Amino acid sequence: MIGALLAGLTICAANCSRFEFINLKYTLPTECTAAYSPSIGKDLVVGESSEEVLRKVGKPNEAIKEKGYTYYVYFVQPYFLQEVGGKYLGACSSGPYTDSSMYYVTFAADKRIESIMYYMLAGAASQQVKVPGADGLLLPATLYQPRGCSTERKPGIVLLHGWLDEGATDTELGGGANLFAEQGYVVLLPLMRGWGGGHNDCGLSQPADTTRMIEWLASQPGVDPDRIGVVGFSFGGQVALLTGALSHRVKAIVSYFGPTNLVSRNAQLPWYHWLPKACRSDLKSRSPVSVASRIKAPVLLIQGDADTTVPPEQAQEMEQAMWKSGGNVQLYIVSGVGHSSALSIDAWSVTQRFLEANLGKPSCVQTLHATNPSPQPTPRALEPQ
Repeated sequence: MIGALLAGLTICAANCSRFEFINLKYTLPTECTAAYSPSIGKDLVVGESSEEVLRKVGKPNEAIKEKGYTYYVYFVQPYFLQEVGGKYLGACSSGPYTDSSMYYVTFAADKRIESIMYYMLAGAASQQVKVPGADGLLLPATLYQPRGCSTERKPGIVLLHGWLDEGATDTELGGGANLFAEQGYVVLLPLMRGWGGGHNDCGLSQPADTTRMIEWLASQPGVDPDRIGVVGFSFGGQVALLTGALSHRVKAIVSYFGPTNLVSRNAQLPWYHWLPKACRSDLKSRSPVSVASRIKAPVLLIQGDADTTVPPEQAQEMEQAMWKSGGNVQLYIVSGVGHSSALSIDAWSVTQRFLEANLGKPSCVQTLHATNPSPQPTPRALEPQ
């Protein structure tokens, strides 16, 4: 679903008008009725053919084909309006926003179900928190937790944003944090140093901050301290990789189009004039390739082959550096896309499989109507600084 939201795919139930990205000045979508009940989940089975699914379940609300995969979307309660990057994606609504949900079925090339994902677009339980940086600086963050789950320990993810506009106080990754939480992860989405407070030194301090955040997340009620991953986008991908060389708790790292060798990048294109002057020296210390041998966690690199901001050679250099040091690394190239556009449906599926393989499949998946849902745990208070 993250690909549908971020790539701007149109989604709408079968009996209502189709809407793409719209502005509020235009007419908003009208309500319509969803065709499927929550019980549809029991009829979706990994390994079954698309023909069998159509026979048992019926025609999906939306069928999407992308790069050899086919995706069926079955709405349980379609959502009404979703903000994405300051624009709005209109869809349909047949019930309270808090009940919005869908099943997302992925078919491989052989037309058999490869994965079944459940999304509750109303979002996970979230709360604003303050998390410690390396020097005691408190940074604002949002903690996302699956709703209606027991108190059993769940894997955790620190989700790192990319370079934000000056003065930004929020990120566009809230939807991604919700999706991870809906799959059973506890997600910490911070504003990194330079945006949430303190001085931005472009990768020297943020990895140490993230290490402290990981320790904080590992100490929270309901989080398994032995199953923590870091996922970062662009600059956040760079920080995620650098963090992997510092923290023994990191068990999985995903870097979406993150720069890895600032020395070679600067040789290709002189360092961007809009970066702080303090960031234009000691590029090696900010380059993940320089610490590749110290990264013990498995790494997934996702990169668009048409990216001109962070060229694919950056991911390839990181892959080679980790191979040479005996590291565990995978490189997934998304064809025909540029920077930030690598957030495709297939890349999201690869990310999910990678995290499940290295953090374990979450045993708690958010459900539409949980039986006697347990209260969400309250974050532990920060220790006096």
